[in-house]
Amino acid sequence: MSFEHVLKEVVERVDGAVSAMVIGADGILVDEYAVKKLLNLDDLGAESSAMIRDINLAAQNLALGEAKEFSIISDRCGIIMRQINPEYYLALVITPDGNYGKGRFILRTSIPRIKGEF
Repeated sequence: MSFEHVLKEVVERVDGAVSAMVIGADGILVDEYAVKKLLNLDDLGAESSAMIRDINLAAQNLALGEAKEFSIISDRCGIIMRQINPEYYLALVITPDGNYGKGRFILRTSIPRIKGEF
């Protein structure tokens, strides 16, 4: 199934958002929507596999339970990743001056719309 309609809506609803994607925990990009590519989305997919593994390990070592969301904020952009299920994540790339709070909210409220497809 194509998730493009949900991904497009996520990007359009968040000020500063430039791309959204569904990424497998293995790093494989399932679907994407981008109005601008601030970074190579295939590279993000590949790197996300290691990030997901490391963050889940840290959460486990700290007895926090399962990590549901994480973000990386840099000089060039921010990346917010929200768990759809243990195998898939919804990710959003935002410009440095974008609305990160709304981005987190929109990701959280968009998950139920696509979760049934997994």
